[in-house]
Amino acid sequence: MITQTISRAVPTAPMAIVRKVIPIQVHVRRKFDLVELLKLVPNAYEAYKLPVVAANARYMLPVSGGADSSSLAIVMHLLFPEKPWELVFTDTEAEDPGVYTTLDALAKYLGKPITRIKPAAGLFQLIDLFKGYLPSSQSRYCTRILKLETFRPWLAQYAGIPKIMAVGIRADEDFRIGFSIDEVITEMPFLDLNFNREMVFDILDRTIGIPAYYRRRVRSGCSNCFFQRRSELVGLLQEEPVEFEKGSEREKIDPINDGAYPKAVPLWNDSGIALNWMTLPMPTSDVAIKGRKAKRKSLSLFNDRGIFVGAEIFTDGMYSNDEFVWHQRVVSYSPTWAGLARQLNDRYRHLLSTGEVYGLTPAEVRTKVKFAIYYVELSEDVFNPEAPKGDSYTWQQGASYEQLRHIVEWTTRALHAEGMRQIAKRSAPPLSVQEEWVETSKVAYGRIEHEIGRVVSSQWYKASEKQPNLTVKEEAAQLPCPACSI
Repeated sequence: MITQTISRAVPTAPMAIVRKVIPIQVHVRRKFDLVELLKLVPNAYEAYKLPVVAANARYMLPVSGGADSSSLAIVMHLLFPEKPWELVFTDTEAEDPGVYTTLDALAKYLGKPITRIKPAAGLFQLIDLFKGYLPSSQSRYCTRILKLETFRPWLAQYAGIPKIMAVGIRADEDFRIGFSIDEVITEMPFLDLNFNREMVFDILDRTIGIPAYYRRRVRSGCSNCFFQRRSELVGLLQEEPVEFEKGSEREKIDPINDGAYPKAVPLWNDSGIALNWMTLPMPTSDVAIKGRKAKRKSLSLFNDRGIFVGAEIFTDGMYSNDEFVWHQRVVSYSPTWAGLARQLNDRYRHLLSTGEVYGLTPAEVRTKVKFAIYYVELSEDVFNPEAPKGDSYTWQQGASYEQLRHIVEWTTRALHAEGMRQIAKRSAPPLSVQEEWVETSKVAYGRIEHEIGRVVSSQWYKASEKQPNLTVKEEAAQLPCPACSI
């Protein structure tokens, strides 16, 4: 697709030109047909052939609302339009909202319905039936019950009939564990066609558009899937707070932690400045922050607690020679600099392959996306970055949604306060709009009553494109099995 960015200026002052642009994504479909597909894979018909089966065979395409299965559905309809492909989706009733939007778009694009199989009880109902026992990588009852055990009875209507099922495992993830179902021939066309992540997203970009949730997560699935990275959960909190709250409500935190994670007052609340005026502070150095591990307590007299926070900042300069910011947000946090750097590297690689969801090409991601690392300290009277104590049952061991929300809210408040302070310290020509921003920030900063902590140090961080050297086991642990595609 062509993503047109329709911009409107908003008076804020994050960088040199002090203008913020809010992009409105307009999906303009580009041509993608068999001819275009054969440009991507010239030897497609020689590289992959469907198995020869009886004339009454059923041809199935499980779709998850994600990139791989959606792209595969489009490819298979182009290569084998004569086959009676049946699109099927097994619903957990807890999918990310963007999954359902993508399924609707795919059905409309292909001009055929998607069979949606409903479980007897959705994920959250199932958790309640299991007395609050949450699924995990060690106990994936969600996949077994909501996907496989729901899909098999539906499939039984075709007992005795040959069945071909194509799943979207890419060539660059051939380590991913497969699965088998009785009387089903499972095909993985992308392996033979040598399809990688870039090709998959290129197809989506030309057809139905890249699912919007790829702005914050790396795969489709349940909103609260335990496979998500910390940065993905931060994005969930920021973009889908209702879904985040559903996950938080299912965690059981030991009462010993009551009051451990107080809510932060948003800076706009006590400064009187609207949220769209809030900005993150701009680092002035590329030098890595010293002290690569957060101290449990600062050596200062304030009994502060610190943590490393990472942010992404998208810049442009299409309206002048000066640079302005049109997107910025906190991405994640870590008690160590190295841990945060790894997360920012992962985020950068994800943006390189999915930048189109922001209207950016890979080249623009390399030149217009910046990452900042801050070391933030706040009073231990209000800030507690430590994991829940006692017997707590959470989606991920050693962390909780309540803890994550607490850290993100308080550090965002501290960063916004520092951003406001930076603007208030600027000099500006008399009677200029810049002077108005400076004076407004001074007044607003003076109104702040509650704790804002301090940004002890900051740096621009150059993220790496290099893939980490993971073992096959470590790579497989980052991906759900193909059953989550049905």
